[in-house]
Amino acid sequence: MDDGDKLHDGNEDQSLVDDKACYVYVPFDDDIDKSSRPRKRRKVSQVTEVIKGRHATGFVSLLGGKEEPRYISLRHRGYESAWTKLENNLNEALEKVNRQTVDEVVRFLTQTNPQENTDQISTGLIISGISARTSTSVSTLVARSVRLEPRNLIVPVAASQCANLKSALKTIIQEATKENVSSIDEDLQDDRQGARLLNYDLQIVHEYVLKHLIIRVVLWFHSSESLDGIVLADLIEVLSSWQGRIPFILVFEIGTSIDLFQEKLPRATIQRLQGTSFETKDAAETLELMFRTVTGPDESRSLYIGAGLLKMFLDRQMEHVQSVQTFIQSLKYTFMTHFFVNALSWILHPSPASTTLQAEHYEAIRNLPSFRRLVEDLIKEKQFVKAKRLLDTDHILQEMTRQLFRDGSKSMEHLVEAMEILNIIQSSIPSKALIPWSKLYLKGIAGDLADSSILRETLLSVKKLPSDTMIKMLEKASTFAILELDGVKSELYELIHTATDGIAPLRSEYDVHHETVRTTVIAQKVQLSKHKATLSKQDADYSKIVDRIDSSLKEFFATYFLNPKKLALHEIFHFDLKSPCREVFAPMPRQAVERALSAPHDYLDCDCCDGSAHGLAPSQPPTAILYQLYLESGAIINISDLWSAFNTILGSEDGDDEEGKEHGTLAFFYRGLAELKYLGMIKNSRKKTDHLTKNLWKGL
Repeated sequence: MDDGDKLHDGNEDQSLVDDKACYVYVPFDDDIDKSSRPRKRRKVSQVTEVIKGRHATGFVSLLGGKEEPRYISLRHRGYESAWTKLENNLNEALEKVNRQTVDEVVRFLTQTNPQENTDQISTGLIISGISARTSTSVSTLVARSVRLEPRNLIVPVAASQCANLKSALKTIIQEATKENVSSIDEDLQDDRQGARLLNYDLQIVHEYVLKHLIIRVVLWFHSSESLDGIVLADLIEVLSSWQGRIPFILVFEIGTSIDLFQEKLPRATIQRLQGTSFETKDAAETLELMFRTVTGPDESRSLYIGAGLLKMFLDRQMEHVQSVQTFIQSLKYTFMTHFFVNALSWILHPSPASTTLQAEHYEAIRNLPSFRRLVEDLIKEKQFVKAKRLLDTDHILQEMTRQLFRDGSKSMEHLVEAMEILNIIQSSIPSKALIPWSKLYLKGIAGDLADSSILRETLLSVKKLPSDTMIKMLEKASTFAILELDGVKSELYELIHTATDGIAPLRSEYDVHHETVRTTVIAQKVQLSKHKATLSKQDADYSKIVDRIDSSLKEFFATYFLNPKKLALHEIFHFDLKSPCREVFAPMPRQAVERALSAPHDYLDCDCCDGSAHGLAPSQPPTAILYQLYLESGAIINISDLWSAFNTILGSEDGDDEEGKEHGTLAFFYRGLAELKYLGMIKNSRKKTDHLTKNLWKGL
């Protein structure tokens, strides 16, 4: 039988041949010059090419795209200058918080000799409580200090890398030898004879320790609660068997307590460990220190964050027990947002005084709410010429802008210093509980301290202070130049030194020691009355000084406790927009999806989708139409009824080809159902095949 008969023999062979693809090969003609073919055009882009509307720094051009590149660069440099300075201060403060714990852990690691005790493994237990995530800085600082000696080896081990014993050993070996990972295999092959070691054999670490003369191998376990108890017990048993050859030291970060950590380990495993516990600072204390670093008195600070935004950050830290790094990232995003979206933020950068504003900057300044309020105040004061010049003359507006910016920045600096003075006064009153700086600052930056009960109670307590406590308070508060109490302090010094008895402190007439309670019985009724005792001459003179101090403090706080939002051009140096940070750090995707489907006009911004006045419209997206019909249905949705309603709405437009239009509508219907199913809003009903089950209800 020839080949042709074989191909057509049987139906099965015929079907196979029919389904095969056929290709025609045309050989290249040698007579045609190969170089005559057009070369492939490749798309080549320059590295320095800048996206349209975006500066090389990543900042976009504001003012309707008319902002000049030099102002974009000034905004970017202003952001880098302000944030870099604050970030360095935050890192220094975070290092100071855990300095005591770091020193104790470093002392434990450096003074422990694993070779002296081969029966037990020296183990450090760092108890961080709810601030477990902040212990990352502890491990970083400890590693930085211990690695100063090259014979120490720190191996970080994450819980996600210890699913089983083999993966845990692989991780330890890889991390321990990664510094020379390029040559470790070749070196081991050259130094030893025999079969190649497996990648989870601790013999690799043993030979690495001998070759590099390592005296300590510290295994640092992060998030110890996430480790499986059985895997951890097996790992400790394996490590204990190698303790005489590899100098292991274990460090566990514990977020709960030592008792709960021990419950997951067998007693035999616990006996192989020799533990030493360490405690870190409380999360609230760490957060308070970070907050004070951000908001404390600082002459170099250019941008001040508002009370609403800072309160949102603090509430999120307390409610969700987030790390300090999240707080720092929130601050960084806040700084970036201000300099990214505010065309006038370049003024915060110390640019030359000769830098002039472009025409769009003048228009932006005149549209600021605080500038409008300034002009309205000038009109109320009947300063019509000055108001007209600010509105019409650009160079006068530029000079006024710089002057208002300097005055506003100085007022904010004095406001923070006044809050610090109030905090010093409170800390000097023995019988008064100290209000946290965060609470005090939030009230002050919101403009609520001037008439607050905190200020009234503090000033009343100051009037009752004895002379020795008063003089200490004045010495602390007089470090700020804005508080002028040097004359009163000198008089108080003289009065104390000239007093007849220098042992007992002087007391004012407001002190409770000068009050007596008199009891009178009239008609079988007891009446109590308070009477002032007779004051000595020294106490009377001291009372006069106390009255002067009280009046000076009242005048001082009334002058400097102001509302930042009432300052002219406060939009340049004061930022309190919560919506950008809330959308980034506390997003609500479900609410956004529901709003987009129920009101597509809010996102598409087109007239055809605005169905608020006429309900559903065929011009709206098909998925949005289906979602709004979905909201009107019950828990079980009949697909036929849903299709009828959808076809009625979407097929209401005039068309010539009715059949083709229905097929297109059906395609939109299927696609919309698929998208709703993908979003998890519907699923197939198990009871009825032609029905759908509703999974989500709007707002629930």
